[in-house]
Amino acid sequence: MNRARATLAALLLVCLFPVPAFPGNGLNMMGFGTESVGMGGADLAVARDTTAMNTNPAGITQVPGSGLDMYGALAYPLSVVHRDRFGNDAEVSNRLIVLGSGGYTRQLGDGPVTMGIGFFAQGGAGNVFKNLATPFGTRDELSSQFRIGKVTPTVAYKVNDSLSLGVSLQVVYTDIRQKAFPETSVFDPVDPARTFFGTEVKGMDGFGYGVKLGALYKVSDRLTVGAAYTGKMSLPLRGGKVIVNMTSVGLGKVTYSDARIEGMSLPQEFGVGIAVRVVKPLLFSAEVNWIDWSGALKTSTLRASNPDNPAAPPTLALPSTLNWRDQYVFAVGAAYDLTEKAILRAGYNYGRNPIPAGTLSPLLDPIGEQTVTFGGGYSFSKRWQANAAVEYTLKNRVKYDNPEIPFGPGAEEEQEVIVVHLMLSRRW
Repeated sequence: MNRARATLAALLLVCLFPVPAFPGNGLNMMGFGTESVGMGGADLAVARDTTAMNTNPAGITQVPGSGLDMYGALAYPLSVVHRDRFGNDAEVSNRLIVLGSGGYTRQLGDGPVTMGIGFFAQGGAGNVFKNLATPFGTRDELSSQFRIGKVTPTVAYKVNDSLSLGVSLQVVYTDIRQKAFPETSVFDPVDPARTFFGTEVKGMDGFGYGVKLGALYKVSDRLTVGAAYTGKMSLPLRGGKVIVNMTSVGLGKVTYSDARIEGMSLPQEFGVGIAVRVVKPLLFSAEVNWIDWSGALKTSTLRASNPDNPAAPPTLALPSTLNWRDQYVFAVGAAYDLTEKAILRAGYNYGRNPIPAGTLSPLLDPIGEQTVTFGGGYSFSKRWQANAAVEYTLKNRVKYDNPEIPFGPGAEEEQEVIVVHLMLSRRW
């Protein structure tokens, strides 16, 4: 079992690279696959390639025979900036991000059942700010890289020509690396609030499990309705170590070899969408999704024990208030068939920033709200297709005052990101 888990984690890490606050809906990416992204994430009632396993699993019944999609994305932060009253005006250091995903489905004979499996970079968050001016008179690094990958074994059943149902098992892998001014150590017996021990988190990961249910109903030749529900998934982060800089009290850097983070989850979601064939070449889609962040991210706690210095505290418990709020995500998209082989797409996606100003942190700040997209595809033959999409998250700035971090009032985070998506598809 341990070997299988390690193999699965290695496969997912092939898809995941360190990401900044990647544009999307909270910790989730806005869409999966070039059609989904190109239409602004309005995919629930379209869902006609293998990436439907991670959007609306009923949609894979629309992939005849066997289907294979290999998908990649390249993101560049045009502006991901942290500013504060200590003079910082810092751009992230992790400037180029590569993500990969893929899916395979197969219809069982000419029957109503289609099965498949997908590997997806689900999302994540995190920034790397090097050489920040700290409130303690030092210059140090503040960084977090929180990555989420997913495997989706899926089965879908075509009940009749109008109705399809699908279910996918959601196997989620996540890991985290984090530095909070690790070279800084300050002890102030007169003003304990000024005491600070820098920390570094390493080697913490874990698996979570859940299900996604989907339905696709063809009302007429012109109108299709889609819906999907995803259950809440706990994201246990264990097996790591925490290095705490206690140099200012004469203990040096203390390594706690048994560390974990509690309280992290992916939320339950529910969405409904429609797709309308307005005229023969033009398809319009729209959807609304509810994402229950308030039930998933309330408080996280870093717990650590087994220090390598017996004079250090035997255990640590460092809570962080999150109190994320729910998102209602609205998406619209369109696809226009230029010819039998060429197609154009465009879309718009809006999801309010789920993080309150009182709990925002530069370590975890997916604050993008509005995204515009466009793209297209070309079929070289009945077997091979290539698709591309461009995703642009409009600049958003948030001022905040989080009492649990030492930046004081007036801190500001800014985000503006562009992403290029490419997908190569084969059908047979």
